[in-house]
Amino acid sequence: MFEHVEKITGPVLALKFTGEITETEHQRIDRLLTEHIDRWGRIRILLTVKHNPSLSSAEALYEDLRMVKLHSDAIERLAVVGDRPWKSTWVGLFGLFSRMQTDYFSLEQIDSAWQWVTEGLTVEATR
Repeated sequence: MFEHVEKITGPVLALKFTGEITETEHQRIDRLLTEHIDRWGRIRILLTVKHNPSLSSAEALYEDLRMVKLHSDAIERLAVVGDRPWKSTWVGLFGLFSRMQTDYFSLEQIDSAWQWVTEGLTVEATR
């Protein structure tokens, strides 16, 4: 399951994964990415992942992030916030292969993730 978190207005797309992502949800996420890219050009993504059993291997992470991979040329930064510190290495490798800036944050570091993903941008809080 995923949720679109509308915390700010600007070139940042925030999503929360709380379980396995279905094919229908992958399509919805792809549409959200396309809409943000069409509106803002290059975008940044903040992805919060909580207890997602499908992210138990590097291959599963890569598959779940396939929609990000497809739009990697338009994604400037990807912040992943999660509950498994060992995913940090996988997120770093994903960034290396996709040629985008990536960083991993623990759930307790969500504010730092927001700061990093919005660094240098002019954004407004949504009401």
